[in-house]
Amino acid sequence: MSRLPNLKSIQAFEAVARHLSFKHAADELCVTPTAVSHQVKSLETHLGLQLLNRSNRFVSLTPDGVIYAQHISKAFEHLTAGTDALAKDEISGDLTITTTSSFASNWLSPRLAQFAELYPNLSVRILGCDGVTDFKSEPIDIAIRYGYGDYPEMHCAWVLDDYVAPVCNPALAKDLQTAEDLSTARLIQYEWSGFSDTDPSWHTWLDQNGAKTESFRPFVTYSEEHMCLLTASDGHGVSLVSLIAAERYVRDGRLVVPYNYIIKNKSYYLVCPHSIAQKSKIKAFQDWLLDQADLFRDSDFGKEFF
Repeated sequence: MSRLPNLKSIQAFEAVARHLSFKHAADELCVTPTAVSHQVKSLETHLGLQLLNRSNRFVSLTPDGVIYAQHISKAFEHLTAGTDALAKDEISGDLTITTTSSFASNWLSPRLAQFAELYPNLSVRILGCDGVTDFKSEPIDIAIRYGYGDYPEMHCAWVLDDYVAPVCNPALAKDLQTAEDLSTARLIQYEWSGFSDTDPSWHTWLDQNGAKTESFRPFVTYSEEHMCLLTASDGHGVSLVSLIAAERYVRDGRLVVPYNYIIKNKSYYLVCPHSIAQKSKIKAFQDWLLDQADLFRDSDFGKEFF
């Protein structure tokens, strides 16, 4: 035999050999069953051997077909492994991510060491910013945005829903039974850049819990969520914050959630241009991030609040 058979005919035979069906092979290859049949027939002619037994209802491999299918299957496995190896080689260089300062410091950064272990050749750069960054004007690969998922003409993947609730030092929580008990507590407010009346606030939470809001005023308002968390964990008051941000503090026992009532807030989404969504490093980070989000929801803390 002077040359290898046509690669399309080999691919068609490999698919038929796996499925034992012209129709299923055709669906996989996005061609017609007739086209697959012609390709396999061309391969048999080239080899001078019958590879398939055909009937109106069934397809089976001949003894020669079994032998050839084993070799072809191994060849395709090597091709797949080679392609995967190249993809892994591409997961290197720099990956620039922008997200809110709170999400970056309280949830993402503590988990990044795991990502670095998986992809040691990829250097991650995190930009903490509460505003929306323009991909066209900034050298950014991925944005983890806090919103409602309305990002037209962008690749978008839901990551986590967010909820807010009061949190405080465990010692302070002993005196909190009802919402009215907060009348004597020091309330800590979080108002980030772009905060509006539609965002959860102490007024919203207290009003929805039947407390008279006229007498309640925050004793301090911070623009950074980690300031709220630290002030509350030090025992200086009760903060209304994101439970995503508070998770580490609650898990470590530095903070508790004294009330069962929580408020649904916005959600986090991974966003990037469609033009780079299929790049290996983008897909690697997205897969890892979504896995981390699943683990978070499946944790004891996640099951209780999310």
